[in-house]
Amino acid sequence: MNILVVSAHDDTKSFVAALHNTALGVLERAQHTVVVSDLYAQQFNPVASSIDFKTSSGTHANYMFEQQRAVNTGSGFSPDVDGEMKKVSDADIIIIHFPLWWGGAPAILKGWFDRVFAMGFAWDGDNQYTKGLFTGKKVLVTVSVGDPASFYSVDGMHGATVEQHLYGLTHGTLAFCGMDVYKPFVVSNVTAANQDDLEKHIEDYRDLLQSIDSYSSYIYKHA
Repeated sequence: MNILVVSAHDDTKSFVAALHNTALGVLERAQHTVVVSDLYAQQFNPVASSIDFKTSSGTHANYMFEQQRAVNTGSGFSPDVDGEMKKVSDADIIIIHFPLWWGGAPAILKGWFDRVFAMGFAWDGDNQYTKGLFTGKKVLVTVSVGDPASFYSVDGMHGATVEQHLYGLTHGTLAFCGMDVYKPFVVSNVTAANQDDLEKHIEDYRDLLQSIDSYSSYIYKHA
């Protein structure tokens, strides 16, 4: 399978980096074709702007309509956006690693979605959810959380589960574009975890990835 691994953490010694490296090792040994987008290492620019397009309509009044124009006319995107689009187009599965910041993804990852999941490429006015332009692709969100799991419940400090915090991403972006969304892999209490705890999480993640071909735990399944 063609698998795109996207990671968003600035520290190469972080637990997110450990998850990322685990994924690469497992998937490559299983002889999947693996491509990486390490957003901090690439110094990916998360800011959507007029420089994202090779040509201009002269207005840029609506960024998403400019995206659709670039797709429909074939005028194209800037090289960094175009390169990421190629990775996404080729992928059967996308795996996304990041730490939960302010209840969601870091800005660099949010910007990746803003710029790469373009109108006309990932979705359009007639194609969302079951008709999304990424129908047939699968996605696994892998997230590390500093607080204990008990904090993420209706009765916990945050008043919502991690999955509820991720709703804007899993539902409003990934499922919206037609992707089948696996149940997120969540590692809680990373801040206070000892080495044995972290190694157990890595082992659990390795087990999941080794059976990614047959993994069937979805929160959104379009077909």
